[in-house]
Amino acid sequence: MGYTHSWIRPKEIAPAAFSNIVADFNQVLPYLGEAGVRLAGGHGEGEPRINEDEVWFNGLEKCGHPSRDLGITWPAKDARGVSPPNPKAPLAQVVGEWFAGALLGSRTCGGDCSHETLYFPRVLKPSDWQKPENGGYFDFCKTAYKPYDLAVTAFLVIAKHHLREKLSVSSDSDGLEQWQDAIRLCQAVLGYGEKFRLRAE
Repeated sequence: MGYTHSWIRPKEIAPAAFSNIVADFNQVLPYLGEAGVRLAGGHGEGEPRINEDEVWFNGLEKCGHPSRDLGITWPAKDARGVSPPNPKAPLAQVVGEWFAGALLGSRTCGGDCSHETLYFPRVLKPSDWQKPENGGYFDFCKTAYKPYDLAVTAFLVIAKHHLREKLSVSSDSDGLEQWQDAIRLCQAVLGYGEKFRLRAE
């Protein structure tokens, strides 16, 4: 349980296409930093790996944000943005509750900005649970709507642009409501994103 994005991808992505994905994501990275998104390696520490073979990152575990118990978080329908750390009003980003925890008005954390790893290799070595579906393989990343969710969604907008019908993306979001930040960021920086669509369930 938890706010998750998922996708079905080919086992192998052509080197040129993967290189384009990585190049575009690298262009977006400085703007993510300006928005307050701090990326780490896949385990929440060290450096992310963004190269010609793989994209592997998470949020920063020891982020310095206020420690608080938010339960299992979920974005509100009109949730937007990344919450700046504000020790004087640490609960300002919480707009309500759902049955498992806090309902968030913006991407925030409870003192640990890491959650599940975004791992997207050029050549997938499927795990035992990953069985081919119509020639593709299912994968996912549960972000809990923490700040690095913006990086995950921006990356998937970029990957979808370059892989087109070879990649299908779905999400626990309410349509594209919680994807608008990523879509607008990619459109502003890369000149595409507005045509991004989620897979119809």
